[in-house]
Amino acid sequence: MTQPKVSVIVPVYNAEKYLERCINSLVNQSLEDIEIILTDDASTDSSPQICDEFALKDPRIKVIHKFNEGAGMARNAALKIASGEYIAFADSDDFVDCDMLRIMYDTAQKYDSDLVMSGVVFVDGNMFSQQGDCTSKLYFDSDTHFETPDELKKLAMGIVGALPDDEDDSKYGMSIWKNLFRHQIIKDNGLKFQSEREFLSEDALFMIDYISCISKATGIAHAFYNYCRNEDSISKSYKKDRFEKSLIFVGEVEKRFQKDIPPQEYQIYIDRFWQALCRVLCSQEIMHAADNNIKYAHLKARLKAVCTHPLTVRVMNTYPIGKLPLKQRLFAYGIKRRLYYLLKVLVGLRR
Repeated sequence: MTQPKVSVIVPVYNAEKYLERCINSLVNQSLEDIEIILTDDASTDSSPQICDEFALKDPRIKVIHKFNEGAGMARNAALKIASGEYIAFADSDDFVDCDMLRIMYDTAQKYDSDLVMSGVVFVDGNMFSQQGDCTSKLYFDSDTHFETPDELKKLAMGIVGALPDDEDDSKYGMSIWKNLFRHQIIKDNGLKFQSEREFLSEDALFMIDYISCISKATGIAHAFYNYCRNEDSISKSYKKDRFEKSLIFVGEVEKRFQKDIPPQEYQIYIDRFWQALCRVLCSQEIMHAADNNIKYAHLKARLKAVCTHPLTVRVMNTYPIGKLPLKQRLFAYGIKRRLYYLLKVLVGLRR
């Protein structure tokens, strides 16, 4: 059997409502020379049966059934058996356009790129969206290459954060599923995913580790990946320990950057990420309190823990808040001045 051009890895956990849509979007890719690895992470719904039924119908599909460890470990299990020249990732509640893998693979071949990055379509918008909203986000206006050490360092920093006057908090987006990775680099460097149960974003840590090993990356002006926000999404659901995980994550990012990037270069990117993360943390606390009739005194205590943490205080006192886009600037000002009721009002206006 010849080596498939791309192995697509899909961690699966209790995704019966969306799983068939995801698998069908991969089965029907215009690039047919692929393998699809579905890693069932001990689902308790009908997801395991759906995976097995698709595997019986399409020889390109492999299924792993394993005990529950989370998406990061599920991806690692799939990487052990993947045989493709390149690796792509998808989440089981999302779907992709039919030409995604063909165009990204052709781009990788054309430019001999180790990493190809595209955009994303947010289906049902963001944390404050109404159902049915759909927004396309392109990170690149044309084919854009990163191949010098300095360019690749800026790419890694731009995965995590952005400069103050950039529109988005992450210049290039930190998610793995809109990208294509050269498999040999992952194998040669023993790259693995961390557990999302320990770190806020296993995607971003993998991206930083991978970029540190490559010679060339290419961004393209396409958005193929349909990221579907739903009430069960990790990024949208409330987690009581998200603040603690966020602190650990920032520490892990800084450890990686310290290896070959001076603090005076990376700090502004990490600080942009942190003030953005504080905005998300506060917003989730406020929405969780509203949805569960939690008393304002308890909400205020949760917000205070975020806003008075030494890292938050340092960032808000040194970061050029005035350069941020207007909505972000207002929220950052509320965090800096600890105007908890203002934060509550701002979140209420966006819901």
